[in-house]
Order: sequence, then structure tokens, then C-alpha cells
Amino acid sequence: MNAVSPLVFTSPRCQRLHDYWWELKYSSGQTIPKKSDFNPAAVKTILSHILIHDLSTPGQSLLRLVGTGIVDRIGFDPTGRDYVEFVSEERRDDAYNELFKIASFPCGMRVILEGRYESGLEHASESVGYPLTSDSGDYHYLVFVDDVLENIEWHQNPDKQLNYHKVNQRDYIDIGFGTPLPDTAEV
Repeated sequence: MNAVSPLVFTSPRCQRLHDYWWELKYSSGQTIPKKSDFNPAAVKTILSHILIHDLSTPGQSLLRLVGTGIVDRIGFDPTGRDYVEFVSEERRDDAYNELFKIASFPCGMRVILEGRYESGLEHASESVGYPLTSDSGDYHYLVFVDDVLENIEWHQNPDKQLNYHKVNQRDYIDIGFGTPLPDTAEV
């Protein structure tokens, strides 16, 4: 395998998606792998923590796939909904712009986020994502793994609605096109 990002991931699931994306890139011979080349069976051990974002509708990041581990954690299936609904209101534009940035630049991204549930519970998670092209070659898709870094004890509160409210760290990953300049006001 060719040299890739020197990032060290805390989450083994994030590391696995990172490794698989690079394997897919090199085996396909494409600068950005196609969504149709993404084989869920190749990452079955992390599939329950994968999200696929569809950015083909301007201003929206529709969730096309949400793994069962994420669904279980948040208490409902957000497939088909706009990701930014789950981001605190003051961060929504920035969250969409960051997703669009990594799809259009293109580059990868690793983020350490704090999430808060309506029950009052909080967690830190690590996410890593990479672009995938549509069959027509547009950079409309992103594949991410979102993995909680802390153990969370669930209370019997049936409402587990999640809201991402703070980015603790953001790292761009050069996939052959460089990386965007970090927004120093964001973190």
C-alpha cells in the first residue's frame, strides 16, 4: 500500500474505514473511489457505525445510509433526513460547509465531536470521512464512521435525540489534492 496520512486514530473503527478507503482508492486506480465500488461486506465489522452522506441537493446533506449501531445509540433511524438537523443551530451552516468542503476539495476529514442527548447525557466521538464519486464522476457522496470514544450509560429516558454541539478537533486528510486551510475561528 502507498503512504497515507500519518494521523493516529483513537477509534479502531475509524482506523478501519481509513485503511479501507485507501485500499479502495489504490485497487480501483481512481483518484476518488466510486460509491458503487464501496463494498459493505469488506467493512462488515464496522458497518453498523457507517454513515453515507449525499450532497447532490445544494444546501443539504441527506443521510443515505445510517448503520444500526448509530440507530441504536440515538433511538431512531435518521436515514433520508438532512444531517444538519442533528447539529446545534448555531453550527448548522458551518457543519454543512465542512461536509461540502471535503466533498468538493476533495479531501478526507477526522473530527472529534461532543454530542449531547436530550436526556442530558454527553459523549465524545471520533468520526472520519472520505469522498466517494457518483458513477457520473461528481463528488456527491461522503462515507463516514462515527464512533463513541466514551462508554455511555443509558437512562430509561426513551428520548435519545442527539445533537452535535461542539467540534473539539478537526483534521483534514490529504488524498492527493492538498488540504483546505483550517478555519481558525471554528474550533
